[in-house]
Amino acid sequence: LYPEIYDAELPLRPALFLDFVDGYERNKIAARVSAHDFKTYKDIYKDAAEILGRQLILVAGINNIILRDGHDNFAKSKDGSALSSLDKFADKPLSDKFKYLDDCWYIFERAVVDTNVRNAIAHFTAEYDEVTQVITYFPEKEGIRQERGETMFFLDFMRMLLIVFREVHYLHHVIKSLFYYEYLIRSKNRV
Repeated sequence: LYPEIYDAELPLRPALFLDFVDGYERNKIAARVSAHDFKTYKDIYKDAAEILGRQLILVAGINNIILRDGHDNFAKSKDGSALSSLDKFADKPLSDKFKYLDDCWYIFERAVVDTNVRNAIAHFTAEYDEVTQVITYFPEKEGIRQERGETMFFLDFMRMLLIVFREVHYLHHVIKSLFYYEYLIRSKNRV
């Protein structure tokens, strides 16, 4: 993922500064971001969301240890029963995983993954207008006709990519810290 993000550095630059701009969503025109288009970067977003989904397994295990003294001990969800193990959690789709992270120790940015956009890119249909840099995505299965599309600017998409990459990167540091703790500190004490 890191090499692809480095290659996307130029179109990610404007997205870096959107955190500091109030009300950019109200503008009706798209900012010209890059000579490259949506098709060049859509798979990076999909891949980053998948990596985040795998990293959430560690977050859930630590959360369960903190709250319930066991990595497989999930609380009951809003839908009813609790999951029986981290294996069951790993099998859940990304959109469902967040609801099993009750009172989580790791705070996620609110807009970390837009599952409608992610699913449209990965499974359904997304169209891109190079002139206006508007992405039209279809988050629902509609058969042959795709009539209920939603739109976003390419700049907004690149910001979403940046947000999910930030979370993946932060969790990468958590994983790296746990790795160092296990192999540099705990393994020394066992010898």
